[in-house]
Amino acid sequence: MPKVRMLSISHYVQAALERAVYEPDEHGVIVARVPGMSGFFSQGETFEDARESLRDAIEGNVTLALQMGLPIPALDEVVIEEQHVPSYAA
Repeated sequence: MPKVRMLSISHYVQAALERAVYEPDEHGVIVARVPGMSGFFSQGETFEDARESLRDAIEGNVTLALQMGLPIPALDEVVIEEQHVPSYAA
């Protein structure tokens, strides 16, 4: 029986954003990243731009992982449930 993963993406994104760090690069661009989470990085001209771009990057990575059956980095605050579902032949 196939498995489905379920989680609140908005809760996941918020928890990841709370771990984010923001640092200016040598050109003054703000680089945003979530330490230890591959693909969770972005940049922007301002803190707000960098945070919004990071939000989009996290959401996009989680959505892609769900669609492709890839692992989602664990966050202690977020429960990712797996449930078996019946398969139906078309």
